[in-house]
Amino acid sequence: MKKTATLLLMVPITLLAGVADMQTLYEQKKYEQVITEAQNSTSEYGNPKLHLLWAKSAEALGKDEMAMSAYERVLMLDPDDTEVRVHLVKFYADSDRDELADEMSKSTENYQLTPAQRMSLDTLDKDDLQQFKASASIAMGYDSNINVSPDDLNLPEFGEEIDTMFTQFQTSLSYIHDLDEKGGWYLRSDADIFYQNNADASYYNLFAGSANIGLGYSNDLYDALLPVSYSRIHYLDRDLLESVSVDPRINFTLSKSFIGNINARYTQRSYLDEADKNRDDTVTGVGLGLYWLFEKNFAYISTNYDNYSAKYSDSLQFTDKETTRVAMGINYNVEEWFIARFDYRYRYAKYDDSIEGSGDKRSDDYHQAEFKVSRMLTDTMEASLLYRYSNNNSNYELAEYNKDIVMLSIKYNF
Repeated sequence: MKKTATLLLMVPITLLAGVADMQTLYEQKKYEQVITEAQNSTSEYGNPKLHLLWAKSAEALGKDEMAMSAYERVLMLDPDDTEVRVHLVKFYADSDRDELADEMSKSTENYQLTPAQRMSLDTLDKDDLQQFKASASIAMGYDSNINVSPDDLNLPEFGEEIDTMFTQFQTSLSYIHDLDEKGGWYLRSDADIFYQNNADASYYNLFAGSANIGLGYSNDLYDALLPVSYSRIHYLDRDLLESVSVDPRINFTLSKSFIGNINARYTQRSYLDEADKNRDDTVTGVGLGLYWLFEKNFAYISTNYDNYSAKYSDSLQFTDKETTRVAMGINYNVEEWFIARFDYRYRYAKYDDSIEGSGDKRSDDYHQAEFKVSRMLTDTMEASLLYRYSNNNSNYELAEYNKDIVMLSIKYNF
């Protein structure tokens, strides 16, 4: 009886030791031995790590068919392994299995990818596919202070805080076309539509649409894109604003765990209603970003500087300004089915105009904290719950405010 118990206790230890030995052999670059060990360890064929080491070793030896087969076995045992999904897209695309590559790419897009995986997948799409993607979302929520201009419009705000329930609808389209004859060059086009209906404050209903097209170049080290975009906003019961923008950016790989970003901005904004004509302005800016990738998670930090120059600043206060923004956050897979994300944003704005009565130049400190939890309900549908708190401190009393938003949304990926 004691011998039987001892043997039973030793079985899992022996099984674990087999995979551990394979890991050691892999780290020593003894790939043939890893494959031999994997082929002989039939009792461990239910362990996805065995097949992953098998796949990586075969890939290192240039045995693509064997590697692809092993990666497929990993996915059978662990369908949520996004790293393996990205690898399979590459193998399918390289072996001219375009339908399989397209199917795997589209299904992988619905997973929470790290920036590196997203960049790798986009690169593969551009190299081998004419890729069309679309998503749509609907949301319901509560806003404690709808009487605050969205984003950086900075329109005058007066009166008491207005709270309201709201519904949102958003849809996004993206198309990437590989310029085969140019080798690494591609065209990308995106379109977005956003609508928010406020139950108790229809005056602040918002409709926004944008479209862009850009020329890009991608290789193993970096991805560069030069897009030109047009956007239009209907807000405050009028066609408020249209803008034309050029926003070049470069993503580049620093190491296996770090991705950098450099971006710039040039935007001309034209206000459409006669009452707002004096607000026309030009925005120029530059920015830097850094992503840190660890396991299936990522963290980031970015900073941007923007200069706003109004065409008629002499006749209208608080239109010329400089802003410095800092954003940081983390996206963490708590469980396979549960993803948590936290983002913090800070913006410092310094205005050229002085405040009447005090003589001090206006300056604002804006803080925003956002917490979001989400999970995939199906392969194509995601549910999320978001809480956002915003606070603007200013030496100009009318610009100070607090704002809370709670929102539940459903997103569908096509």
